[in-house]
Amino acid sequence: MCRTAFGTISCLTLLSAGQTRMTDVAVPLRFTPALSRRLLCLTLAIATVGLQALLVAPLLTDMARDLGVGPAAIGRANGLYGVGVAVAALLTAPRLDAWPRRRVLSLALLALGLALAGCALAPDAMMLAAAMAACGLAAGVVLPTTYALAGDLAPQELRSRAVGRVIVGWSLAMVAGVPAAALLAEQLGWRGAYAVVAGIAGVAGLAVLTLPPAARPAGAGLVPYRIALAQPGVLRLLAMTLAYMMAFYGCYTFLTDHLRASEDLGPTLGGWISLSYGLGFGLAVVGNGLIDRRGPWRVAAPTFLLLAGLMLLLALAASESPWLVVALALPWGVVNHFGLNVLVSLLSSGEAKVRGAVLGLYSAVTYVAHFIAGAGLGLVYAGAGFNAVAVVVAVGLAVAAGMALTASRREA
Repeated sequence: MCRTAFGTISCLTLLSAGQTRMTDVAVPLRFTPALSRRLLCLTLAIATVGLQALLVAPLLTDMARDLGVGPAAIGRANGLYGVGVAVAALLTAPRLDAWPRRRVLSLALLALGLALAGCALAPDAMMLAAAMAACGLAAGVVLPTTYALAGDLAPQELRSRAVGRVIVGWSLAMVAGVPAAALLAEQLGWRGAYAVVAGIAGVAGLAVLTLPPAARPAGAGLVPYRIALAQPGVLRLLAMTLAYMMAFYGCYTFLTDHLRASEDLGPTLGGWISLSYGLGFGLAVVGNGLIDRRGPWRVAAPTFLLLAGLMLLLALAASESPWLVVALALPWGVVNHFGLNVLVSLLSSGEAKVRGAVLGLYSAVTYVAHFIAGAGLGLVYAGAGFNAVAVVVAVGLAVAAGMALTASRREA
């Protein structure tokens, strides 16, 4: 018997499948131009979601002033975005594998464009909140469907590298998209910036229609939560996702405020941290082949341990110099890229007929972690400071590393 990321199957089956592939179809070990173009469409989809999710930060002051409310009202409206993502992911997860992925992704991106247009046209904070919630509902379908399609389109031998290319969309949004949107807002106002991003979502939705229709997996249909959660390794991976996402959102949310409380610095510091982090996240794509060569489980444990160490280093660096934090944000982005790639690659490596349901649960857990980081770790930050936040998330990452180490030994 041979072990895979999602269970144990017959070695004879693997050998037979391998012989069939060698005689019938040559498995590509490199990205073909066609596959690269298809993955570029999916990267654009992720970049669009990342851009609209990060857009509020640089525009918040202008939005509050224009709508005649305080910053907290805009923050609450933006919070509904996360609620929308989690709700959509939970409601659609059991059904994603029964629907044609290409069509669903295109419609979800077009719906995201309409919701962003609603943000641009919102006459008051209440309508803005409703439009942002609608953005979250659309994004909650876009994210798992995009990751599932990447798994469908790429051969097993290239899956981690394919996922790595797609998640670079988050880096593009952070490094190029948000600064560009801020410049657009200076010329066209915050409403104009939202209108442009709405147009990008529409373009992404049309681009997805150029993808080949993925064959519906045999036996695909309604997948109850108990079936998705019963897949070998899924509960472990979702627990690791919770620790990983809490660490990112907890530290990223409060780090700049912690630095500005101790130093007389302006909001541009957060931009420098984001730029450094985003560059590291994007540059890490060159190392994605390591995950395919060594196997995601073997890469997972050292990645999560490195992240735990980086959280503690960030806390120490913050007490020395904000520019030391900016420098550390680069390796933070690199290691975080590997962490996200490992999680998505493993969650998308199971049976195709349950892939959408599993990734829908992943999206839901991601935004549950977002909420816990803001609410729970926010209390830790208010009561004990950023160092305490760093210790809490480092412990969580260490536990996740232990879970990964146990799984990697079973795979050996």
